Parts: sequence; C-alpha cells; structure tokens
Amino acid sequence: MMLVAGNRRRDHWDLLNEAKARLWANSGGPMSRRRTERVLASVLRDDTARIRLPRVIRAGLHFGKRDPLDAVLASLARVGLDDAEDLRTRYATAPATPLLVRIVPNARWGVQVGHATDDSILEQALLLGLCTAFQFDPARPVLWTRASLTRRVELYEPTGFYA
Repeated sequence: MMLVAGNRRRDHWDLLNEAKARLWANSGGPMSRRRTERVLASVLRDDTARIRLPRVIRAGLHFGKRDPLDAVLASLARVGLDDAEDLRTRYATAPATPLLVRIVPNARWGVQVGHATDDSILEQALLLGLCTAFQFDPARPVLWTRASLTRRVELYEPTGFYA
C-alpha cells in the first residue's frame, strides 16, 4: 500500500513507525518494577463477589501481663478439668469441620482474661488450641502454646472458595 502525502511516498512501514512513536507500552523495564498497586478488595470480605467465604467465628484472648499458659491452665483447674481434650465435650459449639484461619494482628476484639468467666476463656482457648497458623482442624489434638494462645483469628468456611 502506498500513500502519497505531499511530494513524499509513504508505505505501511512509515505508518507503523509513526504509530510506534506515539504509543507507550510496558517494556518490563525498571519503571514497571517500582510500580505499586493498592489492594482495595479481598476475597475474604467481598459480599458481591461470586467467590464467597462467609465469616464464621472470631477467637482471641487478651492476657495483659499474665502468662498465657498459666492463665488458661488455672481456668482449666478452676472448672475441675485436668485435660484440655475434655473441653471438646464441654463446648459442643466448636465447629466439626476444618476451617480456614486468618490471623488478625493487633485485633481489639477478644476475651479479656482478667475480667472474663472461666467458661468464656476456655471456649476461646479450645478454638485457639485447634488452630494452626492457617487451618482450624477439629481432628487435631488441643495444643496450647504461648504463640497459639496469643493469636487473634478469624475462621472461615472454605465452601465456595474454589468456584
């Protein structure tokens, strides 16, 4: 294809070179590696998304200056139990299916150990003892560590996640 513009003949290569001079594209260079994007949506919180993870349970304990293990073991002794596994039958409200865990650092919600009843402390401790950093597993043994007892977590049903 040949175009005549003024006294000069132009072919498709001339037109392509002119178009390239006006277009900008991401070449994958250093500027693209410095670019930042702010995340404004989350699969875990978007009610309008086709993929839904309904929030199920929040669990957390605030110990203040008390040692987490000592506080929970003292509550266990005050209710007359000597094994954390006995809490499974005492609190039948614990979910029976595995759930996804999201750790929420510095969350303000949770049970204040200094002002709460032993039952509310132990119910939260049961949930936290059945959690790893990523999953709530009701089939695992109840394990209490300082790390697990001081987490504040949100537990989600994984149903519908893989749409």
